[in-house]
Amino acid sequence: MKTNINLTSFLRDFFLVETECTLSFAIIGTLFAREAAISYAHIFLPLVFGLVCMIPCIPVYLKENMTIPQVLVQRSVELVFLEIVFVVASKILVGSVIGSKGLVAVAISVVVFDFFSYFFMYKMEKAETEKLNKKLNELAAKKLESENKDGEEHKSDVPADKNLKNIEAFGEHDCKVQLKLDEILYFEADAEQVFAYTADEIYQMKLRLYQVESISKTAGIIRASKSYLVNLNKIQSVRTALNSRLYAKMPNGEEVLFSRKYAPVLKEAMLS
Repeated sequence: MKTNINLTSFLRDFFLVETECTLSFAIIGTLFAREAAISYAHIFLPLVFGLVCMIPCIPVYLKENMTIPQVLVQRSVELVFLEIVFVVASKILVGSVIGSKGLVAVAISVVVFDFFSYFFMYKMEKAETEKLNKKLNELAAKKLESENKDGEEHKSDVPADKNLKNIEAFGEHDCKVQLKLDEILYFEADAEQVFAYTADEIYQMKLRLYQVESISKTAGIIRASKSYLVNLNKIQSVRTALNSRLYAKMPNGEEVLFSRKYAPVLKEAMLS
């Protein structure tokens, strides 16, 4: 299967790393190398270092279903790699000017700026999830209010084809059934098989996931990752999963991961 890198996320994180590198150079240079001669080569050093330091990050953009412990390990490896590159390069290039204290300052600055950049990202992601959960609560309250109204009035508020649109699935003993799309929580692709999950049952599909997506997208079912489609109307809450990803909690108690590529789709759909 072809694997595509998440270019938007990669460029955003690359910008953060470049900012870290530039600030480290500026501050350390100001403190320990005020009298040093600066050449054009020094201007491009943060850019080169940023590119080199993004190498350990590549698995994050290629693998969608990394667990939180895996992300933490990867980020730790990235920080160690960043430390080594910065300190060794600083020693070779300007070690004689900034001295051992300057090299220690370089190492400390890398940790400090790396911590603040990811802390800032985490706070932003947390704020976004709070907005999403507020919106979900508002929608749940409206739905409950609508259900308490007269049956005919409720029907007039909901497009008829949304509730009546079905998809063919297969239950126990390969028994064919017609599932209402608005009753499905999510679809999961496991190897060559696709399964549909409702609140109580699991059904097997005879279609590929992209075919299911084409049929069900008008019912509010959106892509969550390469392996999942999720019913937007069934999401109960969301929480951040680090690395710009989201976990969506479903009525059956399961949490479905929205990858970095598709988490913005969920945010746009909920907040628009």
